[in-house]
Amino acid sequence: MKKTFMTAILAGLMAVSMSMTAFAGQWQQDAKGWWYQNDDKTYLKDGWKWVDGKCYYFTSDGYCLTGTQTPDGYTVDASGAWVVDGVVQTQGGEAAAAPEQSTVTAGGLTLAIPNGFSKYSEEDGFVYLANSDTTAMIALASESLADLGFSAEELRMLTALSDYILDGAMKENTGVEITGTNLQLANRTWRFYDYGYNPVLEIPGQTQVYARLTESHLYMIFFTGELSGMDTTSIMQNNLR
Repeated sequence: MKKTFMTAILAGLMAVSMSMTAFAGQWQQDAKGWWYQNDDKTYLKDGWKWVDGKCYYFTSDGYCLTGTQTPDGYTVDASGAWVVDGVVQTQGGEAAAAPEQSTVTAGGLTLAIPNGFSKYSEEDGFVYLANSDTTAMIALASESLADLGFSAEELRMLTALSDYILDGAMKENTGVEITGTNLQLANRTWRFYDYGYNPVLEIPGQTQVYARLTESHLYMIFFTGELSGMDTTSIMQNNLR
């Protein structure tokens, strides 16, 4: 197993988190229409996104659909907000079933983007999601073990000892000694690490990690930042595909 793999994920998270300062964003308009631009000059695109408690549909080039029906059959009003029977649907309110969530994929991992999050960046096989004000982030990564030179027997042994191996790798790469907990999520066993506010490689806020080692891949999902009120276990259970 490559020692640099987990370090690379954490380093990527740390680099992204350095820019997690108040990307509040604002609406912009030109002759073609409206779009939502973050303070870092990126913009929302590719499907449904929550903005200030309302749900909007953005095209691949970032423009918000208004006063029409979206490609997946939902209705948006003149401001672009998702409506049902003329009533604007708000995040956290009593509403109809939300539009089907967009998904992101990292190797063999596919996650339906949680409400309030959108794709932030993708680099070296890692996919990063951020909430609207970038105070919380999710990172997905998957690495194949096929090209690491293990025999079939060695791969079976790695899987049999996965709890021990993952605990050791996490300790080595975070500097924090913690024993993971096995959780049955989405019909699979994940090793869960809750670092709380322990400064894992200087990543600000809280850090929770879910890891899974099989005979073919190492899968990892990181939740970082302000996680108060966020049920990461429910996201793992309900959003993994």
